[in-house]
Amino acid sequence: MHRRQIICFIMSEDKYTFDPDSLSFEETDKKKGKKIFFSILTQLFAAVSIGFLVFLTISYTIKTPGQRKTERENEVLKEVYGQLNDRYKQTTYVMADLQDRDREIYRAIFSTVPPQDSDSLEYNYEGLDASQIAKHYNSTTNNVADMLSSEDSTVNTLFEVLEMHKDSLKFIPSVMPLDNANLKYLAYGYGKKLDPIYKTPQQHKGIDFAAPKGTVVNATASGTIEYVGEKRDHGIMVIIDHKNGFKTIYSHLSDYVVRYGKQVKRGETIGFVGNTGKSLTAHLHYEITYKGKSINPIDFFFEDINPENYHKLKMMANNGGLCLD
Repeated sequence: MHRRQIICFIMSEDKYTFDPDSLSFEETDKKKGKKIFFSILTQLFAAVSIGFLVFLTISYTIKTPGQRKTERENEVLKEVYGQLNDRYKQTTYVMADLQDRDREIYRAIFSTVPPQDSDSLEYNYEGLDASQIAKHYNSTTNNVADMLSSEDSTVNTLFEVLEMHKDSLKFIPSVMPLDNANLKYLAYGYGKKLDPIYKTPQQHKGIDFAAPKGTVVNATASGTIEYVGEKRDHGIMVIIDHKNGFKTIYSHLSDYVVRYGKQVKRGETIGFVGNTGKSLTAHLHYEITYKGKSINPIDFFFEDINPENYHKLKMMANNGGLCLD
């Protein structure tokens, strides 16, 4: 009776049935179905989880052909825009030098107000993505076009002024006194310098060209010889009056080949480099004065030197605080 109650109790739970042949309890079909269902569900969940992990791994480690192509294009764009930015900086730097020279010409030669300076357009593309670079580059291109248009207008104005003064241009110093277009002679510049003899600061009123003794010295503009001779500090020197407010001075010569009152033309030989007077070594000291005031000669070499070499010469002359006399 007791065993029959247990069997009935188990059977009432619909979980097990008694098999008389095997004399054992077996699970019902309902229980087996649940186990199979949960087994399939567990396997499916594991498969989905593994698939998701594989997807994430592939997404972060393996790039699609489209992604690789985009990255290559971005790298090329950054490199190209970097090169363009470098070229742009170099162009604006040269233009700034040209503007400096324009200002000197307007002030010293034509006694007119110089043109307005263009705003600096320098920009650093570093840290920008391709779209930002492209956007800014388009804007910069427009700004450069405007600046070039303005500079073109300035140049046209300058040519108009030059046309009006063409007869007097030959009397304006505009070349170097030595054959130095390729910058083979070192230059020491205008301004505050250290006296090489007395070791004290002084105002250096010209530019020194360190050329070998005997190097030919030429007149930088047409004019009349105002002075030939020797002075204590300048040594053997020649002064040319250009009859327009300009005078040029050539000092420390070894000799001269002109006389007082002689008419000379631009490029004509007037003497030779020497080491006379208060001079540290063989060189030519060259000065320009305008209406009695000294001005920097480096801005008056515009006829025989290109912008690149002008910039190099300017940097050379500004380096250090020394002069040769």
